[in-house]
Amino acid sequence: MISASMPKPFQVQDKYFHLAKERGYRARSAFKLLDIQEKFQLIRRGDTVVDLGAAPGSFLQVIAELVGPNGTGVGFDLQEIAPFAEKNIHTFVQDIMEKDAIFARLEELGVKRVDTVTSDLAPKTSGIRDLDQGRSAELTDQAFFLATRLLKKGGNFVGKIFEGEEMKVLIANMKKRFRKVSVFKPPSSRDRSFETFVVGIHLL
Repeated sequence: MISASMPKPFQVQDKYFHLAKERGYRARSAFKLLDIQEKFQLIRRGDTVVDLGAAPGSFLQVIAELVGPNGTGVGFDLQEIAPFAEKNIHTFVQDIMEKDAIFARLEELGVKRVDTVTSDLAPKTSGIRDLDQGRSAELTDQAFFLATRLLKKGGNFVGKIFEGEEMKVLIANMKKRFRKVSVFKPPSSRDRSFETFVVGIHLL
């Protein structure tokens, strides 16, 4: 029996939580990518897309819908991701800091350059905002670096980051590499969350 004084696990069951259940998405975060796609139209049918921080796979579910059977989605995460029925969606347990291993995995699939890189990477939070933001910025900076190595000319990048001073540095660096850079907080992000997304359109 659970004691009445024992705290219950925290779980936000808002409309997006229930919509994810209804539509078969693995997590509510699927709607963040759907919101981003609706605004920026980053992913097209037949594209090849790499997703960083892909577990549990909700971004990849959306990617599979967007690229269709002739496209390819590849997800990387430290955690194992449950397999997909779609044969064109691939997942690997891989640390994104091990860049050569990322390239090797993609080479196994015959992938050299990709159309879009998405990143929902987030650090384990400490509750100390400045520390958490710094760790988030480091992860997103690594994702941005990988994107510049993986993307075709004209390709796109979207990465989650916690709002803070380090975000300004990342945006300044992105503006050197992309034709257009935007900051966008999807409507499906929780109101209390200080996460946002940086979007780089058309790699120069």
